Amino acid sequence: MIESPEFNRARETAVAYIGIDHSKSSGKVRDNLRKKGVCDDIAEEVIEYLKSIDYIDDRRAARRVARRYRGRRLRSRRAMVYVFLQNGIEGEIAESEANSLPDDRETALELCDATFAGQKKVEDIELMKLLTRRGYHAGLARDVIREFKKTFL
Repeated sequence: MIESPEFNRARETAVAYIGIDHSKSSGKVRDNLRKKGVCDDIAEEVIEYLKSIDYIDDRRAARRVARRYRGRRLRSRRAMVYVFLQNGIEGEIAESEANSLPDDRETALELCDATFAGQKKVEDIELMKLLTRRGYHAGLARDVIREFKKTFL
């Protein structure tokens, strides 16, 4: 890494974008630098530098994103990979962090409970729509619906 005036300006731009948050992903920082007119090579150098000093950490960013998806916002692991990628987290880290999330059966039950708690009667089709929209496989969704109706309704 050779510090040049371009690198220093790009680094300052990235630091201003990240601020004290420290939970921005490398992809979000890269996109911001590109919007500001920083060339790709300099942007990559800045990102690598900021990663080396732990100012950018995609795992930390993924954990922060995952915290927003609780209760009625729960998603399957497969859907969370997509959410992580949309938030600029690198693919390998997105897969790894999604695999560290709670099991799909557990989160599907939690989602059903959070969404339909207190309702006396819920149609299977409504539960199925919810679960498949959130990325759960149909087979798992059917099993979860049976379990949910026995346990919670």
